[in-house]
Amino acid sequence: MPDPNVNPPQVARVRDPFAALRVVHFLSRLRRNERHQLLDVVAALNAAFLDWSFSQKVVLAEIVQLQANWGISFHGDDRIVLDRNERGHTLLIVDSTKMSSFFVAEARRLADACDEELRRFTLGDGVSPDN
Repeated sequence: MPDPNVNPPQVARVRDPFAALRVVHFLSRLRRNERHQLLDVVAALNAAFLDWSFSQKVVLAEIVQLQANWGISFHGDDRIVLDRNERGHTLLIVDSTKMSSFFVAEARRLADACDEELRRFTLGDGVSPDN
């Protein structure tokens, strides 16, 4: 018999903690102090998570959320910088002593949100947005 534990592909959505966790995890490993083309980041993210499909819109929304969270936590010190060039959006993550711990805190927050959504689903307290 074929293995029934085949997972369907996931299409990442804005404000989905499962997708956001993967984006934050990936972004935390990008080279710092180097400008990245967002199109290249999205392509690499999709290659890293073959069972997921991330659009530029979803990744851009998560980066904007990270910028906002950084600004709130560290009083507007621009360390996550979005810009544009002839190829589209660019991303620069400026290295600092706080950046790694910031990404870890964001990932923990998102993992907790994932756990909460799974708990609600398991207990029947909530319905998946897809249903």
